[in-house]
Amino acid sequence: MNTKLNNCFCKNDNKDSFTKWLLQLLGPVIFGVKPAEIISFPYSDKQNLYRLAEIKRILDNNNKISYKEFSYCNKCTKILFYNSLELNNTLSEYRNLKFLKSIGYPNEYNFNIYLDFIIEKMRTGNIPDEIGIFLGYPLKDVLGFIGHPSLKLTKINGWRVYGDSRISDIKYMQFINAKNKMKELLNYHNVHNVLKVI
Repeated sequence: MNTKLNNCFCKNDNKDSFTKWLLQLLGPVIFGVKPAEIISFPYSDKQNLYRLAEIKRILDNNNKISYKEFSYCNKCTKILFYNSLELNNTLSEYRNLKFLKSIGYPNEYNFNIYLDFIIEKMRTGNIPDEIGIFLGYPLKDVLGFIGHPSLKLTKINGWRVYGDSRISDIKYMQFINAKNKMKELLNYHNVHNVLKVI
């Protein structure tokens, strides 16, 4: 669904630049305008042991963002970062919930069960199309990506946009503004104190 789904931090060894990159990428999730983000950490990159430890260090005692770590195809560790409140609101929204149930999610909605359901799909090496809903993309774009005949590709702007782009453009700008807000905070605060000042 997302052209940047395999977000991967592979090139930079500087501790602060990794943390800044991570916090800026997760800004929309931290500020509650995006329900989730997913990042890959390939096993082949030796620096990823440090990076995974750094994620735990800065996020384990934080109430703004949660995460689930899992192995993907024995090639990498994937981490699904999420804002519990925003993700719960997104998944339980009537149209999203109806769609998820129609593709096999349990009939009785439970946040943790739905979260585990998609993670189990990904553990098996399948990034399901409905990941777009978890990542905050409009349902119309998820349906268009799957191939709904009445939704034609309009443009690519962070993800593939189908049909009327107005709602997608608003979402995209919310994500960009949150990233910029985090970038600004990182310019004024020590990278390890940013989550305390939000």
